[in-house]
Amino acid sequence: MKKSSFLIRFIDIGLILLFGFVIISDITVRSQIVLPGSENSISEETQNHLLFLEIMEGNRYQITETKTQLVYQEALGLQELEELLTAIQHEKENQDGLVTVVIHPTDEATMQQLVDVLDICDRVGLPNNINIPS
Repeated sequence: MKKSSFLIRFIDIGLILLFGFVIISDITVRSQIVLPGSENSISEETQNHLLFLEIMEGNRYQITETKTQLVYQEALGLQELEELLTAIQHEKENQDGLVTVVIHPTDEATMQQLVDVLDICDRVGLPNNINIPS
């Protein structure tokens, strides 16, 4: 009998503490979180342009637009690649489109080349993704 009365008192104290914390807790909303919806979504007129950037051996880079299979000129060097990506971005923005770059390093490409391409995409302001072959 003593064990059951101890358990009942323990449960009572636990419930009193629980209700006390619930009463003194502040449950007011302090911030408004903007959820994604129709006003933030991309309009249907905006086109998404997906560029496939292949990193090849010897600081060579080839850019292909996946929708039209249009191959842009091959860039030789990082400076030329940055200029080409900037030009493509401005061209597509004038056509009311968003550009995303999918980076595909070949087996001969070095890690430094991949990092350099990622840095260029960040400087130009292009969203990017890395396509790792399996």
